[in-house]
Amino acid sequence: MIPRKSDADVAAARLDAFQRRFVEAEDTNVRLLAPAGSGKTHSLLWRCAEILHRSEGQARFLIVTFTRAARDELRARLFTPQFGSLSTNADVVTLNGWGHRIIRGNFLNPRLMTSENDRNLLIRNTLQASWAEEPAIAEAMRDHPYQLPKILAEVLDILKALGFDHEDGSMRHANARLDALEDLGLSRHIDQLIEKLQEHGVLANRRLETFVETVMPFWVKACDLQVAQSTFTLEDQKYVAFLDTRRRVREGSRPTADARTTHILVDEFQDINPLDLALVREIAVLNDAKITIVGDDDQAIFEWRGATPDYILEPQAHFGQPFATHILERNYRCPRNLVEKSARLIEHNQHREAKTMSPVLERDAEIERLEHASFVAATDAVMKEVRAFLARDVPGEKLAVLSRKRAQLIPYQIIMAREGLSFCAAEDLHVFLSETFDRLLHAIRTRAMATLGVRLPTMVEDVVTLCNSVRRFPLKRAEADALARHLRNGRPKSYDEVIDALEAYRGPLKGKNEDGKISAAFAQALRKLVHAPTVRAAIEAMQDLFGGFQQDYGRAQEDIFLVDPPFLYLTEFAEAYGDDFQRFLDDLETAKDTLVRLPGEDKEDDANSLWRRPVHLMTALRAKGKEFDTVVMLDVVDGIWPLRRAKSEREIEAERRLFYVAMTRAKRRLILTLSGRIGDQVASASPFLEEAKLT
Repeated sequence: MIPRKSDADVAAARLDAFQRRFVEAEDTNVRLLAPAGSGKTHSLLWRCAEILHRSEGQARFLIVTFTRAARDELRARLFTPQFGSLSTNADVVTLNGWGHRIIRGNFLNPRLMTSENDRNLLIRNTLQASWAEEPAIAEAMRDHPYQLPKILAEVLDILKALGFDHEDGSMRHANARLDALEDLGLSRHIDQLIEKLQEHGVLANRRLETFVETVMPFWVKACDLQVAQSTFTLEDQKYVAFLDTRRRVREGSRPTADARTTHILVDEFQDINPLDLALVREIAVLNDAKITIVGDDDQAIFEWRGATPDYILEPQAHFGQPFATHILERNYRCPRNLVEKSARLIEHNQHREAKTMSPVLERDAEIERLEHASFVAATDAVMKEVRAFLARDVPGEKLAVLSRKRAQLIPYQIIMAREGLSFCAAEDLHVFLSETFDRLLHAIRTRAMATLGVRLPTMVEDVVTLCNSVRRFPLKRAEADALARHLRNGRPKSYDEVIDALEAYRGPLKGKNEDGKISAAFAQALRKLVHAPTVRAAIEAMQDLFGGFQQDYGRAQEDIFLVDPPFLYLTEFAEAYGDDFQRFLDDLETAKDTLVRLPGEDKEDDANSLWRRPVHLMTALRAKGKEFDTVVMLDVVDGIWPLRRAKSEREIEAERRLFYVAMTRAKRRLILTLSGRIGDQVASASPFLEEAKLT
C-alpha cells in the first residue's frame, strides 16, 4: 500500500492541471487522449498509484503495450522510488506475451512457427488436410507449390487479425465481418487477399461470395488443425488467448478475488486491430475490470496492418460501455512553432477528436526547406547536412532521415555504408537482405560478366535464374530443368549464344509458349539487360522488362521491391557510376554487409547501443514514439506526401496523420527536402506544407 498523497505530493509529481484531472478522475472506464509529448506515461502510472491508494492496496493492474521496448520502459519506471509500491500489483505485458503464457499453460510442447519457412511448412505439411479436399486450392497448390503456401499462411493470420472467428465458421458470420470491415475502412485487406488468390488460381473471380465459399471452409479446418497439432504462428498467440478467455467467460470460470485483474490499461490504443480489441474486451469481461484506453487518434498510422482509429474515437460503441474522456493539452516535447504548425495541419482531418495543444517550450525549431532540381541534387544536399552534423559530434544528439517510402532511403544507405559513417537503419529498411535484392545483384553481376566474352560455367544457370524474373512467377521446377537441358545442348560459348538458344526454345515457359512467343519475349528482355551500356541502363532494363521487379501495391507484406520498387531512386543514383558495374556492385555489397550486423528493433542484444548511434534512417512509420534533435523529411512533394495511390478521404487523412507524426519528431531542427523532378516526373510541393503553413 502506498501512503496517502496530499496536494503537495501531486505537485511534486509535476502533474499539470490536465494530467491531474485524469489521475484523480472517478474510477470508471476512461479514455485518455494523449497527443505527442504530453506526458502520458507519467500520467498513466500516477493514475494507477491513485487507484491503488483508493482500493487500500487491493487493486491489480494489467498494463498492455504493443512493443517490447514500451513494455520494458514501463517496467523500469515501475521500479523507481516513486512507484515501487505499485510494482507488485501491476503486470506490464504485450498482448503477444499475454497470449504466449496462455498457450504455454494450455498446450503440451506447443510449437511456434515464426519464420517464413516455418509457416510454409505449416501449410504444406501440418495443415495439408485443410486444403487437400478443397479442389480449387489443391489444384492451385500443384501449380504454385512455392508461392501459394506463403499466401495461405497470410490468409490464416490476416483473417484472425481482422476478427474472423473459426468457431463460428458460418457464412452469416463471414458476411457480417466483411460488412464490419467495410465500415471500419479495413476491407482493402480482404481485397488484397482476393487479388493474390485469384492470380494463383484459387479464386475464379474477385467477388466476395466466391472468396467466402472457397476460402472460409479451408480456414476453419486449418484453425482446428492448428489447435489439434499445437502448432501456432505469432498471431495465434493473441487468437488462442482470445478463444481461451472467451471460453472461460462462457463457462463462468472467473478468477479468484486475489488473482482478479481490477483495471486494464491499454497504451497506444489507436494502434489496435480487431483481434486486439476482442482479446482486451474478453479479458475485461472475465475479470469484471475497469478499462482505461490511452492514445492519440491523430497518431493512428498503422491501418496498413489492420488497425483503425475508429476504436479510440468511439470506444463506447465497440466495448458496449460508456467511457469518460480526458485530454492532455500541454506539449512538453516539441518547440512552439512545431506544435502550432502541426495543429494547423491535423485540423484538416474530419475523422478525429478536436483538441487544443499548448506548447510548454518557448523556443522555436529551425525549419528549413531544401529545394533542388532533382532527387540526386537533394540527396547530395542531405548528405552534406549529415556530414556536418557528424563533424559537430555533439554528445547525445541524434539526426533522423525520414521517408514516406522505403525506396527513398536506399541511396542514403549505400552512401553512408560506402563512407563508413555511423548510422542505424530501422528493421523495415533491411531491403538489402531480401530475396529480390539478391536477384538484383545477380542480374547486375550477369551483365558485368557478359562483357568478358569468355565461356563461364554458370552461364546457363544465370540465364535460367534471370528467366524467373521476366514475369511475376518463377519457373516451375520441371520447366527450369527442361530449359537448362536445352540451353546446355548447344554448348554455348557466351551469354549471347545462351540467349539465342533460349529464343529457339519451344518447351513450356510459365505458359504454353505457343510458336515460341514466350521464349522470344524472354530473349528480348535478357538482351536489353546484358547489352546495357551503363549501370543506369541495366537497371532501367530490369525496371521496364522484368515483372518480378515492377510495382505491385497489392503485395505490401511480401516484398519491398514489389510494393515499393527502388528503381525510381536507384536509377538516378546509378547515373554517377557510368559503366563501372564492379564499383556499383562493391557499394551494394558494402551496404548489405553493414545491414547484416543491424538487429531488428525488438531484439534486445545490441538495440541500446545501436540507438545511441548519431544518425538514423527510417520510414515515418518507424519514427513514431521517437524524437531527434534534427529531422530530415525526404521528398515532401505531392505523390509521396500523400502517396499518389491515396484517393479516398479516409486514405488522405491517414497520410496526413503520418506527416503529422513525422514533423513532430523534431526537437530543434526540421529540414524538408523538395525535388523539382523525381525520375521523369515533375514534382510539386506537398499540399500538407500549405496546410501546416510550412512555407
